[in-house]
Amino acid sequence: MKKFGFLFLVFILVMCSSSNESEDIIETTTTLETETPVNDNDSTTTTSNQEDNTDILESYEYDNEKMSPFTGLELAPEIWLKRPRRVIAFKVDNNLNARPQSGLQEADTVMEILVEGGMTRFLAFYMDKTSSYVGPIRSARPTDPNLVRPYGGILVVSGATAGLIPAIRDLGVPVLEEVSAPTMFRIANRKAPHNLYADSELVREYIDSRGFLFNQDVNPLYSFGNDQSNWSTGANRVTVKYSDFTTVIWKVDNNQYSRFIVDGYSPDDDAVAHNFITRDGYSDILQIPTVVVIQGPLYNDEVTTLPSVLTVGVGPVTIFHDGKYIEGTWRRNDIKDPFEFLDNNQEEIEVPPSKQWIHILQLNGEILWSEN
Repeated sequence: MKKFGFLFLVFILVMCSSSNESEDIIETTTTLETETPVNDNDSTTTTSNQEDNTDILESYEYDNEKMSPFTGLELAPEIWLKRPRRVIAFKVDNNLNARPQSGLQEADTVMEILVEGGMTRFLAFYMDKTSSYVGPIRSARPTDPNLVRPYGGILVVSGATAGLIPAIRDLGVPVLEEVSAPTMFRIANRKAPHNLYADSELVREYIDSRGFLFNQDVNPLYSFGNDQSNWSTGANRVTVKYSDFTTVIWKVDNNQYSRFIVDGYSPDDDAVAHNFITRDGYSDILQIPTVVVIQGPLYNDEVTTLPSVLTVGVGPVTIFHDGKYIEGTWRRNDIKDPFEFLDNNQEEIEVPPSKQWIHILQLNGEILWSEN
């Protein structure tokens, strides 16, 4: 799938003049930001024509060979030359006792999904990125295969409710459960079940050696591009409420959204920074350039009766990037299909190339945003 950016020029309006009056010229210039696709933290840049003071939007074309399907960014040659590489999705815990997690900050993209008890769990997708410390890894949920299937990914979990893993495999999603160290390992400073971790590259080697299904043609998450001319401002603070027990707050900080969380299971009623921690003990707040909220109907899975969010069909989507936002509709006909985003004029939305944090939120969840 290829998507081209558009060239926008805003022309000068020239007011009427007479021989006794000087010409009044009103010039309107719209500055459109574009992402230079080098790495996840790149700031946006604009190309300016100095002669007519008009900003020119750089075109964008997705390159399946050299760009990441999860960020839309161009990769360094030493990375894309290693392809083809499998997509691996690690199911990561978000229980109070699982924080700070590891590997979310290194993943190609992260999806956050409602589970029972009003809590959430994550899918950390790895294709071109690597981490020696991903976790804590927890059990699968019914929404998972619908999100992993479009990319031909392998789902890595620590078990599941009876009957769910065979059902996931029947949907065409291979599942890897806990294997022995050093591929997957339990750490001593946390109690089970919040202590299972994995090395992404050792998992990749293990999967390769077992001959798992290998999808070598990975579609982009959705359409990336540099045209955000119809986006609105006023989203420096974004609140995503899953339940009375889990509310996520994103705040713009130097072109990145920093993550805070309000956890109903915590003795602290206030929002606290949601941090990650590395294997060597370094910790910092989770940050992301782009936040996507996909909403779908909530239902109880037939096999497990667990709460799940429907992600096939049609539903609302809201996308946030650097304090700007757009509302639209997502469409998807089958679990094998990636998402398609359309604005209110039924035009395809171009999501800025950058690392994505994707909330899978039930329709009765809440999304709020404000300037501050």
